[in-house]
Amino acid sequence: MLTGPVTIIQWSFVRNDIHTSKVAEQIAYAIRDEVLDLESNGICMIQVDEPAIREGLPLRPKDQELYKKWAVNSFKLSTSAVKNGTVIHTHMCYSDFNEIFDLIKKMDADVLTIENSKSDLKLISKDNNFGEKYSGGIGPGVYDVHSPIIPSKTEIRSRVNKLLEVFDKELLWVNPDCGNKTRTEEQVDLALKNMVSVAEELRGKI
Repeated sequence: MLTGPVTIIQWSFVRNDIHTSKVAEQIAYAIRDEVLDLESNGICMIQVDEPAIREGLPLRPKDQELYKKWAVNSFKLSTSAVKNGTVIHTHMCYSDFNEIFDLIKKMDADVLTIENSKSDLKLISKDNNFGEKYSGGIGPGVYDVHSPIIPSKTEIRSRVNKLLEVFDKELLWVNPDCGNKTRTEEQVDLALKNMVSVAEELRGKI
């Protein structure tokens, strides 16, 4: 997993003597080298995270199209040199995705994982037509990584079944909301075991 160019910019002190789009391009070239290093060492699934891509969207509508253009270009530059068989994932934190749906689709990642469980699936409900608007692989989080409570198999199973009402089973990925850095090793181990157990069980049924 690597942090994407836009998020690196959003979470850094950026030089102001050149346009931000040029900084993003320079960072993207560096990330691309990292991506190719991973691929050359046998890694066939590579995640380039952009959790802050919505955060960077300018408030003024007149400035948004330029931002979206260089944000997409920098992400694609980071990931464009891989072989066809290498799967590119990206991750985004909770956002109003409606404002950046065109941007997400243009990024052309194979799989999009999103923080989802805390919104009780409202973000990707049938009412939002998320499944109709997004046709790529999708991994809405099935449990909250910020809680010390171990998610039960029943809880995870219920969430996955609700997701299957919205997304094609061939496109749905089962994963946590986000990273597990705030959890202990024991908590992570138990939660992931429950999640994997449910995923294997449902694969056998559907």
